[in-house]
Amino acid sequence: MTGTTTIDKGNLTPFIQDAFAQAGFPDQGRRKQAFDLFLAKGMPGPRAEEYRFAPITRTLEKLLTQSPGQAHPSPALIQNLQCNVIAFVNGKFSRERSSILDQELFISSSTIDTAQEGHDVFDLLNQAFAPEETHLKIGAKQVLAHPVAIVYYNESKAFRLIHPRWRFSIGTNSQATLLEYGAGAAQASCFQNKQSVIEVGENAELEYTIVQNGPSDVQVNNSVVHLSTSARANCFTFTFDGQLVRNNLTLTVDGEGVDAHLYGLYLLSGNTIADNHTVVDHKKPNSFSNELYKGVMDGNAKGVFNGKIYVRPMAQKTNAFQTNRNILLSDTATINTKPQLEIWADDVKCSHGCTTGQLDEDALFYIRSRGISKDLAKGMLLYAFASEVMASMKNETVRSFVDGLIGERLHKNF
Repeated sequence: MTGTTTIDKGNLTPFIQDAFAQAGFPDQGRRKQAFDLFLAKGMPGPRAEEYRFAPITRTLEKLLTQSPGQAHPSPALIQNLQCNVIAFVNGKFSRERSSILDQELFISSSTIDTAQEGHDVFDLLNQAFAPEETHLKIGAKQVLAHPVAIVYYNESKAFRLIHPRWRFSIGTNSQATLLEYGAGAAQASCFQNKQSVIEVGENAELEYTIVQNGPSDVQVNNSVVHLSTSARANCFTFTFDGQLVRNNLTLTVDGEGVDAHLYGLYLLSGNTIADNHTVVDHKKPNSFSNELYKGVMDGNAKGVFNGKIYVRPMAQKTNAFQTNRNILLSDTATINTKPQLEIWADDVKCSHGCTTGQLDEDALFYIRSRGISKDLAKGMLLYAFASEVMASMKNETVRSFVDGLIGERLHKNF
């Protein structure tokens, strides 16, 4: 899709319909089924409960009328990181731009067989438009020596809808580090609508890091992680920039002895909106999950955290915890937070909580009394607040990269 169709302001649905008609997909039947389901649900409006703090439809309608401008600066890539690169160019997997260092990593692609009733309207949109589904796989008893970097390149000269779709299977007793981030430069904004599924086998281990740092991006990221018996997972989501970023992260605990951790950090300024929706669904007993999301908002930025924990009747002896902490640096910054528990078992330990406030004035005074400037003292407190989120990262190179982005963001915008 080139995005060159002339439209009137606010005319988003006809634009999408026209794009679908012009695409000329060979497997039109299955795609048409998904697209019809999408149209039946419609784009979320201001009254849609799940999207009431993330005005995606209104934001996209504004972008449709914008003229191309100068190329946006490319987000910095991780320097000196030896990794397997899985490249998506304008939403489509590119073998030419990809590079594989570990022979244990297998890659294939396939079409989507049948349309499925997605839990999210944007999943249906992805099913209709995704060029294909890219499959990544490692077998049993494999430890990848290098991280797998999923890199998204937007190289469009006009507004574009892009729909990456991939699946990663990690075999029994295997280990993998997965990194996901955007790169490249474009003369126009894009709407990236991603769908990904990660399957973690028995006694396997996953470290999954998402870095979002594209100033012009509007994103919806649907990520689903399935955890089998005794699987371990650490998932990190870092949002530093973007016009509007919506993250739907779902962890399904489908085995006993699972150890799962979700960490999130959003450092927002200007008019950025970051909306994190998480679900941890405990279906089997004797497992543990912990969730820690933190945010710092300045200017007119808006942060959203909506976390759900489900404990099913079979999931006795579940330990599940959830915490959301936020700092507001301006009178016009906002946070909307809603931690939730739904429990159908009686032998569990579960809790949730949230806090919102400003910088600790006593701590700021204490640091300044040691001869440190106000700006530096403020930066030290914010860095200490933010760095807890990455404390459990095992890959030192990825951790160093994220740490540098946090420092850069705090120095530049706060």
